[in-house]
Amino acid sequence: MDRVDVLIVAAIPLEHEAAKAGIEDWTLCDEDDPHPYLRGEYRCSDGRRLSVALARPVRMSGRPTGVAATALVDRLRPGCLAMPGVCAGNPGQVALGDVVVAEMAYEYDEGKQTMDGFVGDHRQYQLDQKWIRAAQELNPPSGLPSYGPATEEEAALWLLERLLLGQDPVKHPAFERYFPPGTWPQRPEAIEARRHIVRPGVEWMLTEEGRTFIERARYDDVYGPVKLPFSVAVAPMASGSYVAKDGEAWARLSAMGVRTVTGLDMEAATIATVAETQGVPDWLVVKGVMDHADPAKDDRYKRFAARASAEVLYALLDRRAGRSPNPAARDVRLENVRGLQVGDHNVQHNTFNGL
Repeated sequence: MDRVDVLIVAAIPLEHEAAKAGIEDWTLCDEDDPHPYLRGEYRCSDGRRLSVALARPVRMSGRPTGVAATALVDRLRPGCLAMPGVCAGNPGQVALGDVVVAEMAYEYDEGKQTMDGFVGDHRQYQLDQKWIRAAQELNPPSGLPSYGPATEEEAALWLLERLLLGQDPVKHPAFERYFPPGTWPQRPEAIEARRHIVRPGVEWMLTEEGRTFIERARYDDVYGPVKLPFSVAVAPMASGSYVAKDGEAWARLSAMGVRTVTGLDMEAATIATVAETQGVPDWLVVKGVMDHADPAKDDRYKRFAARASAEVLYALLDRRAGRSPNPAARDVRLENVRGLQVGDHNVQHNTFNGL
């Protein structure tokens, strides 16, 4: 079996479908194997082509992801092991719909439970600096299909929703995306004219009419947003074995030693571990924020988060594949590697190494 440049593992069907949409033509491979996969070709903006395999385990979480990823890495020997998808995001760092690129991944529940509490013993996997720089340069992701600047109407809805949820809009991570310099407090004053908000003191407050309006808007928003002025955050991502919804996760994670942890999922550390132990040159985890791991958690942003994460993942692959100092020499090396037997694991297939 030919090796691939990139192996993408998506944890759930929704994430798999979002990643699948990034390439038009796929071929189903090893259909009767416990770990089937799709094979396709991604065309980069500079004309280069990346061979891509896309697969998913039968269940989300680290263990099934690790089994599937390890089996497919052994079979396909990719140059990069990647995962898009959804995660929880730290509300102090990111907004719903933002995308987190895991600068570092680790299992937060590794350690010891003592009489005095949990003591972490984390094994942290660092993302290569070339991916960090590429992700930082991608922000804002204005060329991606899911990105769109906020209109005045969208800014009004955003403000009403912040007030409904008891959040201070000025301190929110997305504030300037909805209210750029020069639009505050002029835009809120226009919303006040609709009798949706009032300002009896320092802060804006919802009126009953405004509360009803935004509650109905949220209720009717069944499918979630199509476009958002989302941001790409390059930050630590913690992985665990359960879905958090108590609102206390971020304080616990900070107390364990990683103050800037921004993403919370179940599989990122597994992807990094498999890449490290199986000799995959590069790993990359890109996840969209669908909730904040609090009691307000719902699925309204889940579809958008999955789609935006896949778009950012492909954009990063495109950027990295286009940075070889000697494209012709790299292509020759790839062809030579592809001619080797699949069972020869002493030679790495590494499209991205050295880029």
